[in-house]
Amino acid sequence: MDWQFLLLNPNGRIGPRDYWIGVAIIIGGNVLADVLPVLGGLLWLLLIWVGLCVYGKRLHDAGRTAALHAIPWAVNFVIMVLALMKLGGAILTAVMNGREIGLGLLLSAGGGLLSLGALSVLVWAGYTLWLGLALGDAGDNAYGPAPALDGEAVLRDPHPHGASDAPAHPPSDPTNPVNTGTDAGTDTATATATATDTPR
Repeated sequence: MDWQFLLLNPNGRIGPRDYWIGVAIIIGGNVLADVLPVLGGLLWLLLIWVGLCVYGKRLHDAGRTAALHAIPWAVNFVIMVLALMKLGGAILTAVMNGREIGLGLLLSAGGGLLSLGALSVLVWAGYTLWLGLALGDAGDNAYGPAPALDGEAVLRDPHPHGASDAPAHPPSDPTNPVNTGTDAGTDTATATATATDTPR
């Protein structure tokens, strides 16, 4: 497998198998980015490009533009803005009412934030599943040739229309009287005629 093409090249097409491999790498990378304190941010930025390449090539395989990959990002951006507005509104309300901003306030706003977070996950999960199950174009399309079948060899009949490699008239075997009977009889008759015509 060409890992550079799969993860870093936004051009071309990939089939479902390579797509799911790329998705698994992206998920694993995001988990790792949450663990790394310093390099996690850089890894997360790299994964944005990897996601564009993997999801984009799968969209290409279905005959769609990779620009559609911006839709779930836009939806999640709206969800993030709503979450920040909800949290900011709760804090602003507490300040205006003279209430203390503590854990209780954050927990009260946390229910709505949790719901928005779950919605974000559902958006990405639905988009990922839809794209993984989408049918690719059977032949070439505007984004390139169809990806090779994953792990499958295309078997073709080497003898179409019943043709065979065996010769139509196999060579005769001089040691086999069945194959040489006609020739032997001809040679015997010729020898007999020669002996009769020879003067004594």
